Amino acid sequence: MRYEMLNTIPQGTPTWENIKKRAKKNHETILTIAPAPGQYSAVKENQLPAMNLLDTITKRETHPGRYVFFDHAPVPDGTAIQMQEDGYINLARDGRSIGFMTLYPNTHRALKEIHYTNPDGTNDVLEEYMYDGSHYSNLIYYNNELQQIQFLNEAGEIVIRYFFYNKVINLVTIEDPETQEVARRYDTLNDFTQNELAAILKPEDTVIISYMGTELNALAKTHSHNVLHLSEPAVDETGAVRGNLLMILNDEIKYIQEVEMPTADYNELAMRNIPLDKAKVIDE
Repeated sequence: MRYEMLNTIPQGTPTWENIKKRAKKNHETILTIAPAPGQYSAVKENQLPAMNLLDTITKRETHPGRYVFFDHAPVPDGTAIQMQEDGYINLARDGRSIGFMTLYPNTHRALKEIHYTNPDGTNDVLEEYMYDGSHYSNLIYYNNELQQIQFLNEAGEIVIRYFFYNKVINLVTIEDPETQEVARRYDTLNDFTQNELAAILKPEDTVIISYMGTELNALAKTHSHNVLHLSEPAVDETGAVRGNLLMILNDEIKYIQEVEMPTADYNELAMRNIPLDKAKVIDE
């Protein structure tokens, strides 16, 4: 298979417009690696096939045409859902506010998030919902600081947990949803992403990335054919060749086998005697 891989979808950017065109032309699947409960909204208009790393692990699927109208949200019994004139949706119980709700834009008031707050207004629990209305995750707070994110399968069972310490993820676990026994654990989000992505991608797959940050690092343990499609000038604002690009072209980063670039960038690098064995000219 061919994939256009992104950390998150950069809607409203020239890069995303180019990715959509390539994906349509080359029959590619959009692959995202960060949590993306609203991903379907970004790809439905162009009818692009899409998948997400976490959804693959939790075995979650998207159900087009399904959603939860805001006043049917799964809130505690006795909770009043109060939409105000400015669109703010307050949740009240026993005469006091217990939180608020947000909706997906450009929908028929489809549920996106339920924020539960403490009596002092600080965060307690945030529930995220997929574009199709299914419960996606729980964000758990203590003293107004995020402690844990629980990612659920379609049955509402916890499969993946992110644990935080001092606002940094210091443990990721994947568990059997029925027994709650930990099947795999990682000390960093980076380890989780690299290992789980490597388990999904096959040697016969082709993966195209447009950014040299999270996406580049995520491919480190894969055996697929990996391509960097240059989406920014090869030379940065200081006049130097971008560091990761130089490492790829010098074959110090071996897991990127090809770099697609415009003629102008190719010529600029050739004038600097940069190795171009991995380079391929692509003018969009």
